[in-house]
Amino acid sequence: MAVGAAVAVLVLAGLPRAALGDSGFGTPGSHESAGSRAVPVSELAYDLVSRNGTVTSFGGAGNFGGTENDTLPAPIVGMATTPDGRGYWLVARNGGVHPFGDARFYGSLAHRPPSSPAHDVIALVPTRDGRGYWLCDASGVVTAFGDAPRLPSLAPFKARLPIVGFTVLRSGRAGWVVNSNGDVFRIGGSRLYGDLRSRTDGVGAAGMVRTADGKGYWIMLRNGEAAAFGDASSAVEPPAGLAGKGPVVGITAAPGIGYWAVSARGFVVPGGVPSRGGLARQTGPLRIVAIAAAAVVARAGGGPYPPGAVGYDVNWPQCQHLGSSAAGPLPGPPGDPAGTSAYTVAVVGVDGWAVGADNSCLAAEVAWARRATLPAGGGAPPYELYLFLNSPSPASTIDWSGPAGSCSELPAPAKARCLAYNYGYNAAVRAVSYATSQGAVSTRWWLDVENDACAPGEWSDAADGEWWSCDQALDAETVQGALDALRHGGLTPGVYSTALQWDAITGSYVPTGGPLPLWIAGAVWTSPPYPSSYGYLPTSALAPWCSGGYDFAGGTVQLLQETPAANGYPYDPDYAC
Repeated sequence: MAVGAAVAVLVLAGLPRAALGDSGFGTPGSHESAGSRAVPVSELAYDLVSRNGTVTSFGGAGNFGGTENDTLPAPIVGMATTPDGRGYWLVARNGGVHPFGDARFYGSLAHRPPSSPAHDVIALVPTRDGRGYWLCDASGVVTAFGDAPRLPSLAPFKARLPIVGFTVLRSGRAGWVVNSNGDVFRIGGSRLYGDLRSRTDGVGAAGMVRTADGKGYWIMLRNGEAAAFGDASSAVEPPAGLAGKGPVVGITAAPGIGYWAVSARGFVVPGGVPSRGGLARQTGPLRIVAIAAAAVVARAGGGPYPPGAVGYDVNWPQCQHLGSSAAGPLPGPPGDPAGTSAYTVAVVGVDGWAVGADNSCLAAEVAWARRATLPAGGGAPPYELYLFLNSPSPASTIDWSGPAGSCSELPAPAKARCLAYNYGYNAAVRAVSYATSQGAVSTRWWLDVENDACAPGEWSDAADGEWWSCDQALDAETVQGALDALRHGGLTPGVYSTALQWDAITGSYVPTGGPLPLWIAGAVWTSPPYPSSYGYLPTSALAPWCSGGYDFAGGTVQLLQETPAANGYPYDPDYAC
């Protein structure tokens, strides 16, 4: 354990499967993220795309090319990113699909003969894994490609006004469309939370986007006002000052905490999250039609700590005694016990078991973490939190209901998957709630996934030290549930483990939502972080660990833990790549 008119679509890349957020991408005005992923402000980025397919990047978003040098039979109307943020699709009004980066072509509607504007395609929404997508046209007809499940289309008698927005729920089997008047129609078995059909000012809707858990949505009006329904956050104030910047033409879910919209002139409208810039001053012929939001693809290093920084992680074993709210001796100044030294890296565990084993001295250890050495460049000394994860036990009660549904109503094996996912999701929510109650707040949380001793069947057996089920597919569901919960809460998750244990527990699972930060356990011993008197290797020996030689789950290494061995060192030292 680590104890120690024009249309615009906003698309989020690198988002997880989320019990929350799913794939989606907007339409002439709507988008559903490829699984809602919450990321720190420094990672927020997006691309703008014009009518001719010119892509302009902001905030470090990937730019993989466009169609500006091609002769297009129809203009580009939207854009959607792949789940890992390393590619995107551009979609044209005639239903033509243009993949870039690692996006793949699964089919299009470009072969259809020209028809009325009612059949103009308005949106491409990717599936959760990026191996398929849906196209929706202005009459509400939805066509599936690749591994996208077939969705029902809007009944013809309901399509009196053009559809301007389309979103899909996490299940991939239901969603909504909204027309230019703000009327919302259910697709499949989704629930209606309200719409704007009673509005009489004639402003008109530009699109819609659902919340991460699918229990609400925002409808964006062309004047920049957003109306919230269901559990959509009505606390996000509508933007002001859009005069002269063109009508708003699209909206997308921001990572778990709000939304972005975009105007026809490329002005980015933030709803609860900051803008990364735009083309609001452009006045030439380059007409912006869509915005695709993306988290910057993770790189080796790239965390909050400067490369080469050292420090420690602590948890309940460093409490004064079991159950005490006071901490025992902690590493670093002023006492510098056991040869420890000043620290920049500081990670604190909130529990010793996913449910029911809270770190009693968490508040005291967070006070220690806040004293971390200020990193180069100034700013608040960072500290991070982690939670221990495991499979549910037969006595678990927090898994019976959650984002995966009410598990008791499902047949096997769907019931087992539901329990596993809900357990991971609800355990993470509970851990964050406990941490918050103790004054512990961090934008990044690590999932401690270790101990590959497993119990046969669906459950863990803590009494025998078997923290996981031997069913790796169920373990992967639990991990994904916890990742999704953290992202839904506006947090950035990472994973603490080793390639060997990860593969044994999850079956080499690669979580949805893009590359994860990794904290690798068991790195070679070096000095620093160990005292020079130990005679360990120089930190140059860590190069293969930081460069990806020991990574897993498709993630990127950012921290290394040099787990203590026979030297009797009482703390877990850490090194930032």
